[in-house]
Amino acid sequence: MLEGPDFVGLGAGRSGTSWLHEVLSRHPALWLPPVKELHYLDEPVRSKRHYRYLRMRLITGFWFRRPLSLFDLHFFFGRRSDAWYCGLFEPARRRGLLAGEITPDYSVVDETSLERLRALNPEVKLIYIMRDPVMRSWSAVMKRQRGTGLKDPPAAEEAIAYARSENVRSRSSYLDNIERFERVFRRDQIFYAFFERVSADPLGFASDILEFLGVEPGNVSQLLPRACVNAAANGLNPPRAFSEALAGDYLPWIEKLCHRFDGPPQIWRARYQNLLAKDQIDSLRALR
Repeated sequence: MLEGPDFVGLGAGRSGTSWLHEVLSRHPALWLPPVKELHYLDEPVRSKRHYRYLRMRLITGFWFRRPLSLFDLHFFFGRRSDAWYCGLFEPARRRGLLAGEITPDYSVVDETSLERLRALNPEVKLIYIMRDPVMRSWSAVMKRQRGTGLKDPPAAEEAIAYARSENVRSRSSYLDNIERFERVFRRDQIFYAFFERVSADPLGFASDILEFLGVEPGNVSQLLPRACVNAAANGLNPPRAFSEALAGDYLPWIEKLCHRFDGPPQIWRARYQNLLAKDQIDSLRALR
């Protein structure tokens, strides 16, 4: 019988998912694959990403003199299917561990893909971390910039254009994504959190997630990374023009999100309102 993962981190991208992967991978009762993002639900057939992963793994194996593992052989050379995906977690189950994966792009897959995940494990638990959309978008801009080998930020107009692309915007449409999750999964199967806790209360944040997964937290301080994980902006704030433009885009979305959550969304809304003139805010509300 096929059995999918016990838990899945499905985003949002640039919102602490790499940090979460580090923390959960270090817990003795949990198992996550050495490849952080499996990309099965969003890429059921092999893509360019798959071959890029393989190239990176071979290079890593060469430099650290680590031979390809059984996981590598199954992941890179097996035929992608539900059986292939479930088989990735089978070694962990034989050891009595809870198995899971983290792929932020799952946050925007359609309901059919989510239903496929539910069919493989009806009790799977989901973790969804949200971040200030302006700052999340800026991090995405800087990740793209560094991916091209450039250290300096792009011009504000270029950054705004990329942040407004569907690929970036859809990942910040948190309420739309949440409503899609909850049409497929029970509310008690989903852990909602905010990026701010990664820096403000990492110990409590990690403990809450481990409790949600149903494992003893143990000495959580030993699980925490000592440095930032996969940071892109590295403390560089976006230009004001970028923040104002994106605040105008996202304020109507965040106002709706505030009806669902206390805490960070309220802070995001206040910051956006401070960035925008009153007449801009009134115009945005008139369009709702």
